[in-house]
Amino acid sequence: MFLTPADIHLTRDEAATQLALPPSAIDALIEGGLLKLDGDKIPAQQLEWIFRDSLMRLYRTMAGAPTIEAAPQAAAEMVEDEIEIKEPDVVVHSLAEYVAPAKQEQSELRIAPRYVPRRQLGGVFRQTKFTILQLSNSGMRVRHDDSLRPGDEAKLTFSILRPARTFALRAQVVWTSIAQSGDGPSFCISGLRVTGGLEQLRQALEILRDTRELQADGSTKRAPRGDIASPPALAGLSDDDVASIIRAYRKLGDDPVEANRWYTRARFALADETVRKAAPNRARDREEVLGVWEYLDRRVDIKSITGVLAWIRRSRAAIAVA
Repeated sequence: MFLTPADIHLTRDEAATQLALPPSAIDALIEGGLLKLDGDKIPAQQLEWIFRDSLMRLYRTMAGAPTIEAAPQAAAEMVEDEIEIKEPDVVVHSLAEYVAPAKQEQSELRIAPRYVPRRQLGGVFRQTKFTILQLSNSGMRVRHDDSLRPGDEAKLTFSILRPARTFALRAQVVWTSIAQSGDGPSFCISGLRVTGGLEQLRQALEILRDTRELQADGSTKRAPRGDIASPPALAGLSDDDVASIIRAYRKLGDDPVEANRWYTRARFALADETVRKAAPNRARDREEVLGVWEYLDRRVDIKSITGVLAWIRRSRAAIAVA
């Protein structure tokens, strides 16, 4: 799929001006057979093909991935009214695909099951009161009214009723965002990673599971307590993933140069039909989602990024992650 319309043709000088190249460079491409003249003009799609392929190899080199040799006659074989690329779409793969299998297996073992409390569980992080939305054996997702700062670390306590017991640990704020339910007052949702007292957390999980006070996250469509349920957009994502998406979203929003780099790369990714099907339909949303996806080296699913960014927009504000 091309971004340049098929009816655009450029003279040799126009092509050199648009690409900021000396005319001799355009002549060399023509003489080498990479560019095929249509009359006395150059089809712009041929230029797009050549530089698209070059950029793909550049991105692969920057990512440390193997390069694919270009087909030197590909551009010359194109016809003016062609819409689809004749050669197989070039897809830039994630670095994760080149990681040794043993490392991938170790990474999977670190993914902990997550649970949603069947009844309200409250606690305190420093002086900030919260309600637990989700628990795992490494941390929790909480709702609170007073703001927290990403990176903050403090004592955390929470209590259960059966049997009556209080657990004390230390935790760090991984990410935090402002949210709102309907027209109600805004509140905050944060992801906390336990940094001390993991055994206490695991004991609490064991007790809550034994007394059937927990349900597996995503096992039911019904929210346990209405508006205190964790946002559906965050379901299935680790707190590190959510933090990465928020960081990338803020980075691209604050740095136009960096954003242009990743949005351009995202446009090339649309040559893959699978990517086009997974991306949002609205052009602006598609650009943002695929830009974040590329920025994160494609390690987070496109649909998940779409959900988190939509949640951030609905929330009206996202707090920057340190």
